[in-house]
Amino acid sequence: HAYHHQEEMKRLITTIVVTLSLVTGAYADQFKERAKEIQKLYNQGIIAMKTGKMDTAKTSFSRILKLQPGHGPAKYQLSRLAVVGQDFKLQQRKAKFKTTKLKEVDFHEATLTEVIEALNVMSMEATDKKWSPNLIIQDPKGRLKGKEINLKMSNVPVAAVLQYVMDMTGGIIQYDEYATVIRSK
Repeated sequence: HAYHHQEEMKRLITTIVVTLSLVTGAYADQFKERAKEIQKLYNQGIIAMKTGKMDTAKTSFSRILKLQPGHGPAKYQLSRLAVVGQDFKLQQRKAKFKTTKLKEVDFHEATLTEVIEALNVMSMEATDKKWSPNLIIQDPKGRLKGKEINLKMSNVPVAAVLQYVMDMTGGIIQYDEYATVIRSK
């Protein structure tokens, strides 16, 4: 009778061990799947940030934190989104100055104000009214006034024209999110 009881105990223990290993294996697989999902979401979030899709990035990082609330890298990226988004917009804006080409630039004894107004209009025309550099002058001490600008060029990016104008007037360019400010050095 004792032998029979011992055999039953062995079978019961074997059943428990097999069941535990199956359950543990299932949890391990589930853990691996979740880790893969988190890595996939993180990569998607980073790519979204780099391409300026801040809403998509926010969704990816937030989903990670639902799966794993203590995920440090996702928390960090979420905290950076606003700044990265502004930087991205600014870089896109700056790039427009290089990619927008003006067919003909011909300034003869023009003032800085006349040149800036003309460049705003010419940029709008060159992009079918889709983009303006929003150039503005901030020169409270009048250091940029009274300088004549003579410049004749063809098929040239707005950035190049602006740089030549700055060299002639002693001005500097500051790119902001919505405007491009011309100041004296």
